Amino acid sequence: MTSNLFFKRAIEAVAHIADDTPPWHDILTTARDLIGADSGTLIMMDGCGNLLGLNQVGLDDDAVATYSAHYYKLDAMAEAAVRVPAGVCLDSNELFSAAELQRTEFYTDYQRKHGHEQSLALVLEQNAQRRTGFSFQRSTVIQGAKDRMLEGDTGRYIHALQAALVHRHESAALQLMSVEETLAALGEASCLVTPWGTVVRHSPLASQMFDNRQGLCVRQGRLWHASRDVRALLATKLIGTIRSGSPSRLTVPQAQRETLSLDITIANPRFRLGDERLAFVRLRRQIAVANTDESELAAIFGVTTGEAKVLAAMVTGLTPLEIAVHHAVSESTVRKQIASLKMKMNCSRAVDLVRLALLAQR
Repeated sequence: MTSNLFFKRAIEAVAHIADDTPPWHDILTTARDLIGADSGTLIMMDGCGNLLGLNQVGLDDDAVATYSAHYYKLDAMAEAAVRVPAGVCLDSNELFSAAELQRTEFYTDYQRKHGHEQSLALVLEQNAQRRTGFSFQRSTVIQGAKDRMLEGDTGRYIHALQAALVHRHESAALQLMSVEETLAALGEASCLVTPWGTVVRHSPLASQMFDNRQGLCVRQGRLWHASRDVRALLATKLIGTIRSGSPSRLTVPQAQRETLSLDITIANPRFRLGDERLAFVRLRRQIAVANTDESELAAIFGVTTGEAKVLAAMVTGLTPLEIAVHHAVSESTVRKQIASLKMKMNCSRAVDLVRLALLAQR
């Protein structure tokens, strides 16, 4: 196959980056063939170096599994890419001497095992939230590989690739702004979050909802809450949704008598690259009935102080698990208190308990 045909096919594949779900296998395959490598990867990390996604062609299952589980943390090329801006090409043969490579675990235990004697990388995105790049692996070393990537058809291809990615990011940003404006009209905010809680983007209204004192906020680029138990529960919900694809919901306390309701789903493919793992979180502020009084609830319904606290928490929308976390008790204790409330208030459903509590406050 002529180099001109390789270039034509690569350009045709790049044109599909604008698709809702780009054909990354074709994009990587044609790029690998144009550059003259044995395998190719699209690697996405968050600003802390956690692996968000990996698309690849030409790697065996073991190489993918071990890189995703461990070796991405030791990837010398990924570490070198942190120090350069988007658009820069890197060549492992120029960055490291043979002696330096021999002293690294990444080369001796991973690259050499899988026949990767030379790596070529193209930094696609570099900011505080995300790092994205193409990486190509060769079983033999060729001199001047980086210069060749920037010249001729390959150089024109890289220019077209970067332009296509910029267009995709701009289109996604416009769509996100539209979503954010629609939610804001409903009094809701949103943010894009990684499995580790890194906030990739949040809407203007989210900034107003985040409480930097006791409640949910962004600290060092990540979602954070003053309560360690709430942080643990939030992490469980994020990871669970991203792994399973099933939506989840969480209510967290903010200021006094105020909570934030979080609806967590997988982010739309338009807002992601490849297999990038991102969650879309909708935030809704909830304010409890202004004059809800736990002692009054206890007196009206003849329940204990502890049961009245649980009932007041239910009015704010908290689940039994969330009430347990906030009150530092076991979930089974909270469920026993709810069962007692049902018996004392002659209700068969939790929703009826909340309805009676609201009526009592009128």
